[in-house]
Amino acid sequence: MGDDRSTTGRHRHGRRQADRRTGRDRRAAGPGRHGVERRHSWEEQRTQYWTRLLFCGLALLYFNFGGDAQVRAWTGVPAVTGFFVAYGLQVLFFMGHAARVPHAPWRQRLTMWIDIGAATFAVLADATVTSPGFLVFLMVILGNGMRYGLRFFGEAVAGSLGAALLIVGLRLHDYASVFSVSAIFFLVFFTIVVLYSYSLTAKIERTRDKLAFERNVDALTGLLNRRALIERATHFIHGTPVQQREFVVLFADLDGFKNVNDTHGHHVGDRVLAGVGSRIAAVVRAEDLVARYGGDEFLLILPHASAAGGETVARRVRQAINAWAEANEVDFSVSIGMGRYPDHGSDLETVIASVDKAMYRSKLVHGRGGILHAEAGS
Repeated sequence: MGDDRSTTGRHRHGRRQADRRTGRDRRAAGPGRHGVERRHSWEEQRTQYWTRLLFCGLALLYFNFGGDAQVRAWTGVPAVTGFFVAYGLQVLFFMGHAARVPHAPWRQRLTMWIDIGAATFAVLADATVTSPGFLVFLMVILGNGMRYGLRFFGEAVAGSLGAALLIVGLRLHDYASVFSVSAIFFLVFFTIVVLYSYSLTAKIERTRDKLAFERNVDALTGLLNRRALIERATHFIHGTPVQQREFVVLFADLDGFKNVNDTHGHHVGDRVLAGVGSRIAAVVRAEDLVARYGGDEFLLILPHASAAGGETVARRVRQAINAWAEANEVDFSVSIGMGRYPDHGSDLETVIASVDKAMYRSKLVHGRGGILHAEAGS
């Protein structure tokens, strides 16, 4: 369909201004905050779950080996054994869930707090004042901080500190009777380890974010590069229920860009690409994926968008780019091909290929500056 096609439901499907990011906002967004959270594969998480099961087994041996003398009077060996068996079953359940759904931030956070709760129970149930359960708090802090970043590190520290205060409050009499210089130094060393670990985690995260930014972002436009867009779109497809996987693909190619380079020089061509990138980023939602696909080609993926909503965005992209070209007195325009998953392909590559063909047909039909929909089965 041509450029003059009327769009039904324009206002219903149009993006709200408040839901858009400016080009500056999109470029300033750091890695891991560029529309997609940091993800961890099942292979990365598997070791964590096996470590939890190891600690669970050690806890069962610890409390059962010592018998009733190892457990405080308010509980008993059977109750403690039942608690850690239930904890182990919970670990196995989440382990199975992680194998099926690797990316689930809620599961990562919930298991962290369950770990803190289990460590708290272990220390409160232990008849020994210097319970090895205290070391589990350090494992929780370091494990979550190193793997999931500073936010989880901070939550783990806050949770462990709160648990420690609760333990001290409930066992104040026990700790007062053994308070010594060694206990003070133990607390000092524990604090130093946590602070030093925080510093290392912050440095690692900054380095990781910098590398991810350089790996994922096109240096000229500040948009995603081709590899990052394909990777994130694939994550969306595999991480979203089948009935919610619909998305629109827009393939935009600049008309007359070669002439801009030949006439004005490549420095002006680079300025055009950067300007086009910022204009496109300004008219899409925060959840949309926008990439410089190669040369003067740009690809947009609009999750959960209807065909009418996608055409609305295509028109806005054309208008924004034309306005930039006119304001900067540079003669070029844009042709856009448009398609939708799953209407125009059973996978991402097929849809992109169909939209690419539609974009080139648009050049043939309109010459310059048109919007054309992909054909079914193209």
